[in-house]
Amino acid sequence: MGVEYRHFIVVNDTEWKSQNDTFARVDAVLKQWSLVERLEKVVDLRLALEISLADSSPALDLAFVYAGVSGNVVERIAGPSAYKDVTDSDRYTMNTTLVIGNNYHVQWSSDAIYFELLSPPTVNGTAIEGIRDEFFGTLFDTSFSSDGATTLPIVKVHIADHSMQSIAWKNCLGYWRAAVVIDFGKDLPSFSEEIHALPLRDFVADIGAALRAPVLEIGEFY
Repeated sequence: MGVEYRHFIVVNDTEWKSQNDTFARVDAVLKQWSLVERLEKVVDLRLALEISLADSSPALDLAFVYAGVSGNVVERIAGPSAYKDVTDSDRYTMNTTLVIGNNYHVQWSSDAIYFELLSPPTVNGTAIEGIRDEFFGTLFDTSFSSDGATTLPIVKVHIADHSMQSIAWKNCLGYWRAAVVIDFGKDLPSFSEEIHALPLRDFVADIGAALRAPVLEIGEFY
């Protein structure tokens, strides 16, 4: 099957909440940089149910799934391929997914980084029941509604020794409420073999500005 790579840009802020214009702002940035062209579907993650864009709301927990793109735009965003014989025209992404909601999503674990949930969020001492990522399988591990939450989830991040040099952040909550997930499939960018940070820093900054939040990047081989 071969090795494949995904890149997460996640909100690293306990206080962040989705606003009425969040989708429009991030969608505009993704289109400005030509990383997306066509929105394939919108999914209500709490119900694992496809809905129309018109029915989307900041109160919901949503995944906006865009079709992949190809060509030199991938090189511009992600830098050169890890494979020397791959040309610009060969480059592609499988898809890009924007997740926006007020649920707490525990980051999916990989061989390189294990995100251990020590304590779920609670409401007045009662644990909030988690929702598994049934629709996507591996977009996140578990999510928890933040409605009425009086304590935050606590996640411990374990980094394998062989992956320490790839980490692009100092402090990671281990959960998020919004993320942009770029799936490169087997088109491994060369930066995935080094520090897991997109070479085009202006793009990452624009995503953070659109989300009005500090963001960090997490790379994952799968």
